[in-house]
Amino acid sequence: MKKNYAASPTLCISIAKQSGIFGTIIHNAGYEALKLNFIYKAFSVNDLESAINGVKSLGIRGCSVSMPYKQKVIQYLDKLHPLAEKAKAVNTIVNDNGTLIGYNTDIVGVTECLKQFKNNKEQQILIMGAGGMARAILVALENLKFTNIKLTNRTRKKGEKLLAEFNFEFLSWSEKEKFKPNMLINATSIGMNPHSSKIPISKNVIKDSKIIVDVITNPPESKLIKLAKKNKKTTITGLDLAFYQALGQFKLYTGRNPPIKKMQKAINKFYK
Repeated sequence: MKKNYAASPTLCISIAKQSGIFGTIIHNAGYEALKLNFIYKAFSVNDLESAINGVKSLGIRGCSVSMPYKQKVIQYLDKLHPLAEKAKAVNTIVNDNGTLIGYNTDIVGVTECLKQFKNNKEQQILIMGAGGMARAILVALENLKFTNIKLTNRTRKKGEKLLAEFNFEFLSWSEKEKFKPNMLINATSIGMNPHSSKIPISKNVIKDSKIIVDVITNPPESKLIKLAKKNKKTTITGLDLAFYQALGQFKLYTGRNPPIKKMQKAINKFYK
């Protein structure tokens, strides 16, 4: 007598130095809403090359890539989507029958969150950081036609190297304290757990800014965002950015339009 075994679920994962739970909540909520035989798991990874080899050899359908691997991962992939090539950073991998293709849905997430401010394209914007997320932000801002952008980074050489690919200005890490941007964007890891008591810039600059953006998702509300809210600033959190980029990932992994309301409800329920 034949036994009727259910098909194994399609596996999607996230990899990071320190894994979070956001992806598992939002993706699994979407799979459940559409009754898809998919499952999403999060992993903390120290050996990136072995992890990516595992994605290919185990037939893992999709892989989300977080700090600090978004640039380093490129060397292990077979192809890059044009947006990922432009950003020189990958946050999403799709395993297409053994071919690993790198995408950048961070750009989509940033664009969705910042397009509401494009009526003032000449406003002063300061980006802190020069990693993969900073690259995605620069591409998104450039595509949205913002023109008055400065970038600062703790390592000057890395910041200037990044800006050589864009027509924007570098500001030294010390000079940022004298700057008064309209929009302040933290694309560093400063303030991330287990160092959540830290902020990347002085409280005076926060008070002088009108819009505060922080890419950090762990904790869900960074100290920078808390201070911004206390000072009645417009804020965009790492969870806001992550939500919109995850919608792009969902479609790439499943080929289906994401059930946005169901996914948003799951996030709201967990983080309320």
